[in-house]
Amino acid sequence: MPKKKYMTTQQYGMLLSELIETIQEAGDRVAPFFEKLDDVLKNDQLAQLPNEEFVEVATEFENVVEIYQDVSKKLNRVTAPVRFIGAHQMVKQTFMDYTTATKVMADSLDVTSQQVDLADFRQSEADQDVYMDKFLAQIRRIFTTVTA
Repeated sequence: MPKKKYMTTQQYGMLLSELIETIQEAGDRVAPFFEKLDDVLKNDQLAQLPNEEFVEVATEFENVVEIYQDVSKKLNRVTAPVRFIGAHQMVKQTFMDYTTATKVMADSLDVTSQQVDLADFRQSEADQDVYMDKFLAQIRRIFTTVTA
């Protein structure tokens, strides 16, 4: 039985940096669409939002979910250095939870009827905040150890 090949600490740090950059870019790209929809919902003006714009927002939400699912798959395939195995398991789980919460938000948009399940949308927003805070805290701990 062949030995499992673990990444070096440097390789692991570089991979995490690349994945974080991907997450940041995706978040930056979807943020204006979220803000537009959030403003419309807060002002109770969903009915006034043109259908094309609602579809565009929903499409961007679905696209970011796909990007996050891809990042989650990459995190799951990583063989972290031995000293980071436990921390990596927490990073993987937290980001998977974040991705699931993001999907709930995307799924809360019904393009056919141009409706938003507001309860799911707001719960997803709160969950995403919690999971991203946890994810970033775990990443900071890893990077503190990587660079020490």
